[in-house]
This record gives sequence, C-alpha cells and structure tokens, in this order.
Amino acid sequence: MTLEKALEMVAPFKAHPHYTAAVWQLEKAALKGKRELNRAAYRIRDAYSAYDYAVNYGKRDEGA
Repeated sequence: MTLEKALEMVAPFKAHPHYTAAVWQLEKAALKGKRELNRAAYRIRDAYSAYDYAVNYGKRDEGA
C-alpha cells in the first residue's frame, strides 16, 4: 500500500476530530515500511468507522 492509497482510505473522515493526527500517523508509518502503513491505515479506518457508527447510530439505539 502506498501513502496515497492510505490517505484515500481515511479521506471520507476529514470532518472527524483528530483527522490531522491520523494523517500524521500514516505519514510516520509510511517511513517504517509498507506493512506498518497497511496496519495503520486499516486501524485508523476501523477506528473512525466505529466512531461514526457510535455518533450517528448509537443515539438511535438508546431510545429503543
């Protein structure tokens, strides 16, 4: 995976908090190699997906 593809993976989450820190982490992981970049990209994407779910859909489940 390249840094460009990793940034594309997290691009939909630009409006989320700490996006610049996530980009910084990806850039740092890219210096360590492809495997570390791949792990970081998927870890960050999964974390933002979980955050997005909790913010958007978690509130809906509370009223049920």
